[in-house]
Amino acid sequence: MNLKNFFTPSAIAVVGASQNPKKVGRQVLDNIISSGYQGKIFPINLQEKTIASLPVFSDLEKLPIKDWSSLLVMIVIPAAFVLPEIEKCGRLGIKNIIIISAGFKESDAKGKKREAELKVLINKYGLNVLGPNCLGFINNFNHFNASFSHRANINSKVAFISQSGAIGSSVLDWLKAQNLGLGYFISLGNKAGLNENDFLEYLGKDKNIDSIILYLEEVADGEKFMQIVSQIVPEKTVAILKAGTSASGQALAKSHTGALAGESMATKIGLKRAGAILIDNLNDLFNLVIILRSPSVVKNKLSNKLQIITNAGGLAVLSADAAAEQDINLVGNFDLFGNASPEDYEKALKKSLNTNKETNILILLSPQLGTEPLRTAEVIAKLAKQNPKRLIMTSFLGGDTIAEAREYLISEGLPFFSYPEEAIKSLGALIKNAQNLSQFTPYNSINYEVVAEIKKKKDYDYLELFALLNKYKIKSVKTLKYNPRIKEKLTFPLVLKAVGPDFNHKSDKKAIVLNLNNLTELKTAAEKLQQKYKTAFSKQDNYLVIQPQIKDKLELILGFKQDASFGPVLLFGLGGIYAEILKEVKLTIADLDEKRALEFIKESAFFPILNGARGGIKYDIHKLAKVLVNFSHLANQNRQIKEFDINPLFLTAQEILAADVRAF
Repeated sequence: MNLKNFFTPSAIAVVGASQNPKKVGRQVLDNIISSGYQGKIFPINLQEKTIASLPVFSDLEKLPIKDWSSLLVMIVIPAAFVLPEIEKCGRLGIKNIIIISAGFKESDAKGKKREAELKVLINKYGLNVLGPNCLGFINNFNHFNASFSHRANINSKVAFISQSGAIGSSVLDWLKAQNLGLGYFISLGNKAGLNENDFLEYLGKDKNIDSIILYLEEVADGEKFMQIVSQIVPEKTVAILKAGTSASGQALAKSHTGALAGESMATKIGLKRAGAILIDNLNDLFNLVIILRSPSVVKNKLSNKLQIITNAGGLAVLSADAAAEQDINLVGNFDLFGNASPEDYEKALKKSLNTNKETNILILLSPQLGTEPLRTAEVIAKLAKQNPKRLIMTSFLGGDTIAEAREYLISEGLPFFSYPEEAIKSLGALIKNAQNLSQFTPYNSINYEVVAEIKKKKDYDYLELFALLNKYKIKSVKTLKYNPRIKEKLTFPLVLKAVGPDFNHKSDKKAIVLNLNNLTELKTAAEKLQQKYKTAFSKQDNYLVIQPQIKDKLELILGFKQDASFGPVLLFGLGGIYAEILKEVKLTIADLDEKRALEFIKESAFFPILNGARGGIKYDIHKLAKVLVNFSHLANQNRQIKEFDINPLFLTAQEILAADVRAF
């Protein structure tokens, strides 16, 4: 998708331009003019002759436009009148549209219907539509404010995309108060047309942008998102504050995997797989904007080292604690006297720059008797300009005493934080991200062909699932349907299980019997279970199975859950009856190859057990990795299965066997 004309149109029309300065239509027009936009501006209004000294046109069709594809149309009229304007744009060949107007799916049933009809028109004419119910966008590289919000006057190489208009407005207002800015600001609104993936793809190719920060409430297409972001992150920083990651809905999960890999975890693991930084809250978002102003953050691989220069011992202690929490290696402090002069700071900073070539630097100042915050700030800024490849962060604590110094440091482009802990946490996030990316494999969406012959069902037959696993070269414990007249030669001891929709938690129901040493014991146990659950066994889908009892095994859990946006999420961990209690599991997007599967296994907290800790069995992790890869293929080729558990998966010195299965 080409969005060049969208962001840099040769002309712009405002449908709903107004004389009233309190109306959105006038605010939008004034923002376009005041931003310094160099193209033609066409107010559209049925009654007015001129607005803001510009000639007014009564209709889009009357505009003196030769190339309609180079025109951007902003619509700020009541929702009921929007669709005819969109139809008109489509007929005229206008491709780029911003719908500021609210009154769509966010409002009521009528609004939902209106948005559905809007999407039909977007698809019919192939339109690039931002919104509806959005603020618009700001392109500071082209001096173009196509929004009705505050303009971030100062340019930077940071882009911010927000699904929420309120969050977007707050960020812009905060930037203005901090004397900070953005390269791009994009308000997504309802995402009826263009979504975060479209803008990520565009910004990923924009050489003016080093970093992209997003606030999202939902991800339109998680698999495409992962693919786009993973292609961007080797060169640019992508950070995301994702709302709506609570654990609600997990209680509805039917399987262990569904309970342990709920919606929140699926989203987080998907974003992490893409190579993005996950932001916890708005404060962290603001602080990330601050640190990303430094070109050294993106252009250089940040080391895990930090040196602190401070005139306050207490601040040094707090900073050391924060560094330890972020696993940052503190390589020593320059502890200056409380009344340290600008010259003292200059001497310490020079020494730090010359001694530790890769070390990040945090300069702290507590306003005490004799300190000169502004002169100190000037010294720091001078040395920072001479060392553009080094990350130098600042945190001057206080109010009025340091206000002038703070403004100066910000104006000079240095990252300034209200508290040292904020600086260190932001640095820690970037360091961890750099470490993750050092061994990063881009996500590639694979169009898996559905090869299995299993159909969509509410519940899947127990033996049918074992047959499916076999198709993917995942072996299982020999399992037979129990029959009192069974003729097959049996090897004791045996395990007897009740399986089917009524026995998903067979251990809780005591519907599993171990250590059956002969045929008599087997028949007796079967009769007891059949009598105990007489009603359940009257149903065809519930029945008894027998399996040989496996000794000297490690019990694991392997499962997947289909996420609506990110596709199958694979779960792996310690299994058995304690899977949900201990929750010693790892999650990943199910796009594994053998290399990634091995890394995934080695990252688990229980890997020492797999590797023969304390004289234990050293299991074949390469064979285990192949099982994980095959299982990820099963998950991708059988999207109709929403949840799938192998629990337990027996790991022995010789083989890997699925012992119990369930799927929904």
